[in-house]
This record gives sequence, C-alpha cells and structure tokens, in this order.
Amino acid sequence: MSRKSERLVNLTIALLATKRYLTKAEIFRSVAGYSGDTEAKDRMFERDKDDLRSLGITIELGSFDPLFEDEAGYRIKPERYQLQLKDLDALSIALLSQAAKLWREAALGPSAQSGLRKLRSIGLGADVDSIVEVTKSSYSAPEQLPDLIEAITSRHVVTFEYLNSQLESEVRKVEPYRLSNSRGYWYLIGRDAEKSALRTFRLDRFSSSINLSPKSDAFEVNLNELDEHEDNLFEEVNVATLLVRKGKSPALRNEGAISEYNAEWDKVEIQYHSTTHLLREVLWAGENAIILTPDDLRQTLIQSLEKVVTSHG
Repeated sequence: MSRKSERLVNLTIALLATKRYLTKAEIFRSVAGYSGDTEAKDRMFERDKDDLRSLGITIELGSFDPLFEDEAGYRIKPERYQLQLKDLDALSIALLSQAAKLWREAALGPSAQSGLRKLRSIGLGADVDSIVEVTKSSYSAPEQLPDLIEAITSRHVVTFEYLNSQLESEVRKVEPYRLSNSRGYWYLIGRDAEKSALRTFRLDRFSSSINLSPKSDAFEVNLNELDEHEDNLFEEVNVATLLVRKGKSPALRNEGAISEYNAEWDKVEIQYHSTTHLLREVLWAGENAIILTPDDLRQTLIQSLEKVVTSHG
C-alpha cells in the first residue's frame, strides 16, 4: 500500500471513529501522513477529501457546538458510509454477494472460477483477465481506536496494559501523538513516560482498555521529532527470496518482483520492513510458498511451525 493510500485509510478511520468533529489542526496532528508546512498540509487534505468524495465517502463539515462560533471540524457519519441495500432487488444482492466472494479469493483459484460460472449461468459475461488479484479482507479496527483518537486530539495522557516482547503484560503511561495504519496493523506513536522517549506501540498488543487522564492539553507535541521518528520506522529495508507456486498466493506476488523458476514455481523477490507481516503472508500461503533467503527468516518460520506442531500435535 502506498503512503497516500495509507493516509486515506487513516483519515477515513479517524473521521469514522471520532465522537465529535475534528479540526484540521487535530487531523494533521493525529493522522499519519500529513507533512510540510500548513499550506502543504491544507493542499494534501483538500486532495484527500476530493479522492474520498470520488469513492462515494462524504465528509461532513460541522462545529462542536452550533450555538457558538467554534472552528469548523470534519467527520464521517457511519450511516452515510455504510452500503445501503434497501433499494436492491434479490438478483442485485446475489450478484454483490458473488462479487464479494470473488474479491476474497485468488482470481484464478477454484472458488473464483466457480463464481464466474455462476455469473455466466444467469446471462452475465465475465472476463477473468480483468479481475484484479486481491487477498483476504482487511483486519477490523481495534476497540481502543476511538479513545486513542480522543486522547490525541484533546492531549490526554493515557495508560494501558501492553504485551512486551516476552508477551508479559505491563502498564504503560504514554503521551499519545499519532496513530498510523501500515500493512493491516494499527500503531500508536507517543512519548513513553518511563523511558522519556518516543516509542511505537502496536494496538493488537494492547491487553486492556484505554484510561485517559482527567486533564486535557497535558503535553505539547514536537512535530519535527514525531515526523523523524515515523520516517525512521520504515527506513530499514530487507530483501527476501521466495518460491511461489504458479497461479497462487497473489498477496506475495503483488509485493515483489517475479521471475520464472521452473514449470511449477516462480521466484519472487520481496522488499519488506516487517518480519512479522511477511511471515504471516507466507504462513497464509501454506504449501504454495517457500522461503529461500535470508536464512534467519527461513529459520524463524521453521521454529514457528515447530512450536505449532508441539502445541497442537
């Protein structure tokens, strides 16, 4: 996913999850991807609004209290974002259901071919070459997201229980600066009170709800430090070489450079930042993907599989 696409996802989720209208300043501070001076951020935001509008997503303009002349803010009402099916007939709903099934499977897989045959059986032509290969559906938003957005926009210090690298739960106290979504995971960037430094926390490792401090405007954000920290998160790039079975695993194919290996396999070279993400995609591919290099990544995968076998037999 490109930086712009990630920013649009972040913006959409933030405006859907917020409990009130967000001002531009709050959006720029809490949504990852807006950089540069105020004028540059304004231009990016206006383009993003146009892009979302072209996708049928309406951003509503309003204020915190209609009785006062507060600064205008933005939000997306869930009822205007969700797909409305009340005007569709039975055939249209069946087609949507079948299309959704196609988008969840590899375009050339058996399930997709079955879907195409069903479409043809009711008199609708289909071109398999025109179908974009996509992967499984995205992950749901974490339950802590609305509270974190509120804490970021109002500058409340937050406390929560977090699983450390040993998978032990510990209480963390953080000044929340920004939320980011990358490769299906949500991240919180903030200043850890104990370490007195910026740290990144993955939301799926939160083991409790969020507690907000009573006081708002409890800290100031150094935007230059924040932007530098976020850029450094994705500076290091690793390269892995995989064998992927022909016609399988579109997620891995879409992430790398493909060359033919033999009649059954293609070789795919993938640049990656997150070892966890790549291993998850390889595991999802099952017997259709093999890691050739680097050896440490291959060994990590083998150890993970051995743990599964030991645990479940």
